[in-house]
Amino acid sequence: MDVELNFKEFPVNNMPSSKTRIAIIGGGVAGLVVARHTTAKLDTYSVTLFEQTDQVGGTWIYTDETDVDKHGLPIHSSMYKNLRTNLPREIMQIPDFPMKEDEGSSFVHHSIIREYLWDYAKHFNLYPHIKLNTLVKHVEPETLRNGQTIWMITYQDLETKVETTRTFDAVVVCNGHYTVGHIPHIPGIESFPGESIHSHQYRVPEMFARKKVCILGASWSGIDIAMEISQYAEKIYLSHNLPESVGSQMSNVVEERPGIQSIQGNIFIFRDGSTAEVDNFIYCTGYKFTYPFMSTKVEMRTDDNHVEPIYKHLIHMDYPNLFVMGLPGIVIPFPMFHLQAQYILGILEGQIKLPSTKQMYEEYEMEKKALLDRGIPLRHIVKLKERQWAYYDEIAAAAKIPSFRPVIKKIYDHSNEMRENDFTTYKNYQYRIIDDENFVACYCKPC
Repeated sequence: MDVELNFKEFPVNNMPSSKTRIAIIGGGVAGLVVARHTTAKLDTYSVTLFEQTDQVGGTWIYTDETDVDKHGLPIHSSMYKNLRTNLPREIMQIPDFPMKEDEGSSFVHHSIIREYLWDYAKHFNLYPHIKLNTLVKHVEPETLRNGQTIWMITYQDLETKVETTRTFDAVVVCNGHYTVGHIPHIPGIESFPGESIHSHQYRVPEMFARKKVCILGASWSGIDIAMEISQYAEKIYLSHNLPESVGSQMSNVVEERPGIQSIQGNIFIFRDGSTAEVDNFIYCTGYKFTYPFMSTKVEMRTDDNHVEPIYKHLIHMDYPNLFVMGLPGIVIPFPMFHLQAQYILGILEGQIKLPSTKQMYEEYEMEKKALLDRGIPLRHIVKLKERQWAYYDEIAAAAKIPSFRPVIKKIYDHSNEMRENDFTTYKNYQYRIIDDENFVACYCKPC
């Protein structure tokens, strides 16, 4: 049997409404994009977006704070002061809201993205639907007599401390993935007298002047932070278990080491038996998926950086009116959200018929097994990489909307190739899209 979503059979709380009530949790890019598409159909939807901070933009809102915000909540953003995007703006932009053309590199400072997202929210008149300074505390499903699931959302106004519970027909979770750092346990870490932080708390490189720093992890942030700090630090040990060296273009201050075996005071012992004296330690070890507001009735397994049971990286298989955005990694996120949001609307409006719960589970397990059999670890299934293009095409076709233009993949591949050639200079490129198939790239020497 197909799963039919009929939201209009049973009015709730004696308040008949012909509109489908949508709750969006989180006002970062994903939440804003879902709000843009749902508020375009206000005859069909009533939309409420909950955002716990005092502005939209999610992780793109820089703050010097690294611990808690003015309401005592953990700081959401992981943005550091000098961060520039690792994707060119020409492919990063949301398809129906182009970024302003500008001279210089296509890899822009984070403040440009923040302004772009504020402009997006204004342009599509999203603010009337947004509750700022509002913390979602609990999301509870309730099954009606007709078998339909509705959602009771309890939220708190952080200014007045007043709690309210309201009913919704569908929930879209957009609470981000760059807030709770994954910190692996290292034997002896408790004996380390120096300062240790997760990259989530990293802001500026100057504080590491004349220090000996160990950075654990050599993915995007590990390399980026190592490059920044190398201008100030006395020595950097970039510790990782990658099969190949990453540092041929690195400053001679940076020395690669394998993973950390153990720590004894300020002496780090690496897996090859070598040791180093360390003043400061930075975990660049990724983030955890967390949904602290979700009812225990809703199964959400998040171990090993892998969220289940989610169909098409988006739909909760037990509750097909619960959607979870922001799961895939190594993708082009903003335009992906643009496709996913319209796919969600296709489901809610009955144009996209989902398989039965049983069929979704079977299809998902088959796909998962095929990836595991290819040697992809469970924690990396979420990293779509080359699988991203088929994913975009699939959800775009189902939603009957255009997928990515071929030029987007061409620019993505070119910038990846330039990064692999030299990650110290790839952000100096400027791209220009000519048409759906073609682009030009020029190398801008930094000032």
